[in-house]
Amino acid sequence: MSKGAGIKEVEEFPRRIKILIFVIVVLIAVGTIGFKLLTGESFSNSFLRTFEAMVFIFKENTRLIERLLEIFLALIGVFLVWWVLWSIADMVLDGNLRRYLKRKFYIIKMKATKNHIIIAGGGRIGEEIAKVTSAKNHNFVIIDNDEAKVRALRKKGYNVIEGNAEDEKVLKEAKIETAKKIILTLPKTETNILITLTVKDLNPKIEIYSRAENSSLIPKLKRAGAKIVIVPEIIAGDKIANDLKLGK
Repeated sequence: MSKGAGIKEVEEFPRRIKILIFVIVVLIAVGTIGFKLLTGESFSNSFLRTFEAMVFIFKENTRLIERLLEIFLALIGVFLVWWVLWSIADMVLDGNLRRYLKRKFYIIKMKATKNHIIIAGGGRIGEEIAKVTSAKNHNFVIIDNDEAKVRALRKKGYNVIEGNAEDEKVLKEAKIETAKKIILTLPKTETNILITLTVKDLNPKIEIYSRAENSSLIPKLKRAGAKIVIVPEIIAGDKIANDLKLGK
């Protein structure tokens, strides 16, 4: 299964559970009301008989119409059990259940987070920023869509959300509304411009620091809403030149 399909499977899991619960409730209601109308028994007895039918416990000496209702409930019950087991097994075998639980864990962890720093991109620059930020005891979260990179960063103890920083939903998971700064380390300037526009819409007060591919793109990022724009190659060149102590 591809990474995109795996993520989609993870996101589909809560919807499957909701559908399952809805179908079970409807099935129990149908069975309870059905037995109530057919037998005239109390709702509690009809409710218990519905459960018995769903696990293949049939009452002896019943009318044909009651037996048909029991068979219907039993067949649907088997289908539901099969569907649940198949969904769980599918997610376990593909590793998506673990990914889903981890994603949920980080979402819960992020709920109480505020005045933090978001680092979009966990590459070399993003990881270096994370080291410095961690050393200064600042609260931060990294967003990256590379599964291997996310796993490596988490092993180092960093709080990481797996996803695309261009996705508004992922930004909200990172609590963009309560963040004080976001640092865009992604290599493509066009991507950083798009994220900047999205971020400003979600949190107009946030400070945005962005990477650019070259100095000619700095004005575009500034107009989009970035406070500070950095071109790593220029900084590296200046650093080397200063270290060499070049003079006239």
